[in-house]
Amino acid sequence: MGRNKYSAYLFIAPIFILFSIFIIYPLYDTIRLSFFEWNGFSTETFVGLKNYQNMFNDPTFYTSLKNYLIFAVLVVSIQMLLGFSIAYLMRKNSRLFKIYRTIIFTPIVLTSVVIYYTFNKLLAFDYGAINSFLRMIGLNFLAQQWTGNPDLVIFTIIGITIWSGTGFSMAIYSSSLTTLPSDVIEAACIDGANKWQVVSQIVWPMLRGTHYSLTIIGAISALKIFDIIFLLTGGGPFHSSEVLSTYMYNKVFKESEDGFGAAISTVIIALALLITLLQMRLSQEKKEGSS
Repeated sequence: MGRNKYSAYLFIAPIFILFSIFIIYPLYDTIRLSFFEWNGFSTETFVGLKNYQNMFNDPTFYTSLKNYLIFAVLVVSIQMLLGFSIAYLMRKNSRLFKIYRTIIFTPIVLTSVVIYYTFNKLLAFDYGAINSFLRMIGLNFLAQQWTGNPDLVIFTIIGITIWSGTGFSMAIYSSSLTTLPSDVIEAACIDGANKWQVVSQIVWPMLRGTHYSLTIIGAISALKIFDIIFLLTGGGPFHSSEVLSTYMYNKVFKESEDGFGAAISTVIIALALLITLLQMRLSQEKKEGSS
């Protein structure tokens, strides 16, 4: 028995070693570095909580945190609603719906550079297709600096993200809808439930697990959003589109404040853990309540 026990440890040892090297140690080193002042070249200087104090006294930190919350709430909720609606409307396995689902899913496989180049052309103030169309139909007042207006830029990026990510939600919901018991839906229809009641009171609640999964994935993905913001605005204008990842990037690579950047990374890690634990707790409570 003891020999089998040690054999099991030997089998999991390679995975544990790799996990320690590429996950545990980087996390430890990031947290450790957040208590030091370092520019990437000179000797590290221990400063205690100074990096955190500077971060919490920096208005840009709160702007990036606010943008993350707006981004996460709007992107996750709208993508889920759109993805579910499209998946439910196109749940029949017809050739035409397959084509539509493929078109909607296509933005998922596009690289950020392609998305940036496309929307950079579409959103340009002088020659962009959107503003040109608005001027052509006499709605000049609606033409905007879509990525240059501090009050509008974060919502422009949210719109682009929703366009590029809704196909993923649609695919997950399409898969989940195929697992629903059709007899329950048929029984509801026989009992006189209309289409809205079937969707809102039967189908939507039965997909609770899918909702939780997409919420966790979306909220954590919003923490990691970087490339499209970096390419389109770089966090500007005037930090109005700054999120935690671009805030960290600017501190590390533009201002050479690696310790400060590590403090931001630690906050991002803590938020990701908090979101995951909260969602797991809510999911567990729902399961206990339904059992």
